Amino acid sequence: MKKSLLTFLFVLATINVVAQPPHKFSPEKFQTELENFIASEASLSKIESAAFFPVYRELRKKQRTIFEQIIKHKKANPADNEAATEAIKQQDKLELEMKQLLKTYHEKFIKMLPATTVFKILKAEDKFHRQLIKGKK
Repeated sequence: MKKSLLTFLFVLATINVVAQPPHKFSPEKFQTELENFIASEASLSKIESAAFFPVYRELRKKQRTIFEQIIKHKKANPADNEAATEAIKQQDKLELEMKQLLKTYHEKFIKMLPATTVFKILKAEDKFHRQLIKGKK
């Protein structure tokens, strides 16, 4: 009796796991949710959103390019000190490039919107990512 009950429970659990559709990440859905969250949290008007988000998407695209290069260097497995030194220098260079990119775009944002609104946008972006990591999204 116990064997058949355990077998039944195992089969039931297996079916339940198999029946769950795999979670697929959708970059478009992520971007839409992020933009909606930012617009809501920062109280952006339709006009402000229309002006801000194309420039924001441009920033995100450039950030992804730099981030992919950083990941490539972090995954490297240098064989000697010289190669390791070069990998570290490249990572540092790319991280500084990322910060400079952010600074440039923050200045663009401030020219488009009041600084208080830009500050709210930056806080909203951070909040969105924190909630995503915690599983609240």
